[in-house]
Order: sequence, then structure tokens, then C-alpha cells
Amino acid sequence: MIAFSALLPCATIVLAILILRQTAVRAALAGASVAVLLWALGHFSSPNFSQIGNALFDTLILQIMVAAIMLPGLFFVEYCERIGAPAAMAETIEELNLDPVSAAIVISTGVGVLVESLTGFGVSLLVTVPLLSRRFKRHQIIGLALIGMCLMPWGALGVAAHLGSELANLNIDNFSMMIWAVSGPIALILPALCLFFVPSRSLSDVWLALCAGLFLSGGIGIASYYGGIEIAGAIGGILVIVLIALTSPRQPEFWTKLSNRKLLPYYLLIVLVLTQKFVMVFLPLPERLLEISSGRVMFLPLASPGLSLLSAVLISFLLLKNEVKEQTKLSISPIIVQRSWRPLVTIFLFLLGARLLVEIGATHELSGVISSSGAITSLSAVIVLGALSGFVTGSGVAGNALFMTSAAATGLNFDSTALFSSLQHSSAGHTAMAALPVSAILLAALPHRLPGDDQRVMRTSLSLSVLILFMIHFTGILLFYL
Repeated sequence: MIAFSALLPCATIVLAILILRQTAVRAALAGASVAVLLWALGHFSSPNFSQIGNALFDTLILQIMVAAIMLPGLFFVEYCERIGAPAAMAETIEELNLDPVSAAIVISTGVGVLVESLTGFGVSLLVTVPLLSRRFKRHQIIGLALIGMCLMPWGALGVAAHLGSELANLNIDNFSMMIWAVSGPIALILPALCLFFVPSRSLSDVWLALCAGLFLSGGIGIASYYGGIEIAGAIGGILVIVLIALTSPRQPEFWTKLSNRKLLPYYLLIVLVLTQKFVMVFLPLPERLLEISSGRVMFLPLASPGLSLLSAVLISFLLLKNEVKEQTKLSISPIIVQRSWRPLVTIFLFLLGARLLVEIGATHELSGVISSSGAITSLSAVIVLGALSGFVTGSGVAGNALFMTSAAATGLNFDSTALFSSLQHSSAGHTAMAALPVSAILLAALPHRLPGDDQRVMRTSLSLSVLILFMIHFTGILLFYL
């Protein structure tokens, strides 16, 4: 059917990355080119240059929104690395001198989730893998490190959620709570999954894992409701760390280590995000004064977590400039450009192709055909497409750029836009940890890479992805009928 030709750009991207082994930029360019070809051929509507103009304008606004978080995020990540904040975090956890089970839970679902939530970009692997390497065997390190990446829907201060909410035309706060409803059960079981990679488990370890799951999932839910999705993962990770610390006999040393001033950027970021939320909600500031809008999509700069990221770095720099000498040599602009241009170009091309499909009516046609197969089949299709987008791109942001509009349109046919959009977001985010870019970071962080590591990482990540997708499917059906 003609409607399924709307999937040709995505099929082109999958073919380019998985079969032809092309870079993400080239694959995204090929996908956008196919979208332009569909426009030129008039498959869905007569070609009109205003459609190109609208798609380009929408893409520029959405790109500004993503860049306003990604660039300050990379600046924050690079600054933290320069002053030794990740190493200070590792030293703090080491001070607890935990047993294997507690160490696995706190490193994977505490530190891993916390760091990935605040930074994104797979940075948590650079912290958790060295910590795990001191205690566990190779296959255990891989499994536990990947578990720490399973909550990517809350990664990078929720940049993917912000983009997804804009594409789906949903309020970010309501969208955040629906994401928690879909992915909260996954957070609940992650500490228990850690037990499968740790030998000699006891009944008390099971109880500890269950309590940690409650703290992680509950913390994310409470933070999503009161503070926003930007810090939800961080609060959940912090609560797991606090729980495990309370079980350690070396609590005094741990609390003392938390006063390490190199951890200041992390503390400041959480406080500043909460402050920004408070100001936006309770003070009558003209936040729409700087609104950038096309009438179809919108970006509010004053509400962007990029402001908190930049402020955290600048305040930390001023407070630590006499104590952390490394930052006097800080010249990170070229590094930020080098690390950001490929993801930004890739996301721009993904967005351009996706917005053009919306303009020519391809997304509407596709959602209509999918919806005609029934609610459960449509729900499954959204989950599968979401998982595919995350696996191919390695990013929840890029995954949402590809399929969020079609997921929202499909959900609209069942009066469940928020649910279907959240299924897309969660499927893409969770499955992104099985993508090649994430695997590459994990393999690079492993000490003394061995020949079989690639296959072991892929098997473990795909196994976790299948389990998570099964849970998302079950939860999605349950939520649909509630």
C-alpha cells in the first residue's frame, strides 16, 4: 500500500547503518533524501514548495531546542571530566566497601542512572565500568554496565522527552508522568536484574534489590511529578545510593566524602533545575517573551534545562577556580564542536525527513493504516517501530525524531496520544542501549579488550532489550484498558 511507503526513509536508514555500515550522518542524509523524493513524486499530495519551507522551519526550531540542551550538556560533561568529578564520585562509592550485591546495585542503578540522567551521551559507562572492573569478572561487568544504561528514557536531562512532547503536541509534565507509568515497572526490576550477574545471592539480597527498585522507581515518579523529568533519573539514582549507604558500616566516611567540592557541579545542577522549575511555575515571568514558534512547533528558551547546565558550570568555575588547577587550562570549545556536530547534523536530517513526511500527509496515512488493524496491533507496531528507531540510531532523541509524530497520530485515533507517544519514547530510549554507538563506548571503557567482547556485549544488550520490550508491551496494554 502507498501508506507504507512512508516507512521508506526509515528503511533506508536501517539498510545504510546495519547492512552497508555507513555513518549515522550519511544514513540520515539518505533517509532525508528519500523523504524529499517522496515529496517530489507526489505520492501523498501534490508537491508544493511551501511544504519544504514549513518542514525546514519546524526542523530549525526543533534543532535549536535540542542544541540548547545538548551543547550545554557537553560543556557540563567536559568540565566535570576536567575537574575530576566522575573520579570523585567513584572514590565516594568505593569508600563504602560494599559486598558484591550491594556494590552491583549501587554502581549500576545508583551511580549509573544518576550520571546518565545528568549528562547523557553514554558518560555513565566511563564511570561505572572502572568501578565494576575492580570487583567483577568480564561478563558481569558488561551485564551490570548495560543495566545502568537501561533507563535512557530519563537520560541527558530529558532532552528526548522535551523533543518528543513537542512533536506529539503534549504538555511536558503530563508526558513525563505517562513515561513513568510505562517505564516505571522497568526501573522497579533493574536492581533485581543485577542479582543475575552476581554469584552467591541470599534472601536478604533479594529484599535489598526489591527495596532498591522501589526507591529507584518511586524516586523517579515523585521527581517527575514535583520537579520535572530533567532530574527524575538523578533523584531515583540518589535514593538508591542513600539506601545502600545506610546498609554500610562505613557510613561516616561516605558522608564525609560527599563533601568533596569536585562533586559541586552535580549538586548545583539539581538545585538549579529545581529552581528553574519553581520560577517558571510560581513567578509571573514573561517566559513566552522569547518564544520561538512556527504555529506547529514551539521552543521556550527560558524553560530549557540548558540554562541550568550553563549556570552550573559557570558557578562551579567561580567557586572552584582557586582549588582545581586543571580548569585553568580549560579550552573545551573545539572539543564540544568535535563531539556535537555529528549528532546535531544527524538529528537535523532525521527531523527534516520526518517533518516533511508530516507536511505531505504521509504520517497521517501511515497512522490511519496502522490504526485500522486494531488497538493492540497498533500499540505493538508503535513499540516495534520505537525499538527499531532506538536500536538503529543509538539515541532516544533521534528515535523520537523519526517516529514520534506517527506514534502520536496513531494514538490520537484511539484517544490515547499520551500513551502511544510514551510507548514510542520508552521503546526508543530503552533499546538505544543495545545500539552500536553505546556498545562502542562500553567496549572502549573495558580494560584489555578481548576478541569475544563484541559478541558478549551484543548478546547481553539484545537479551535485556527483549525483556524490556516485553514489559513495555504488557504495561502498554494494561494502561490502554485502564
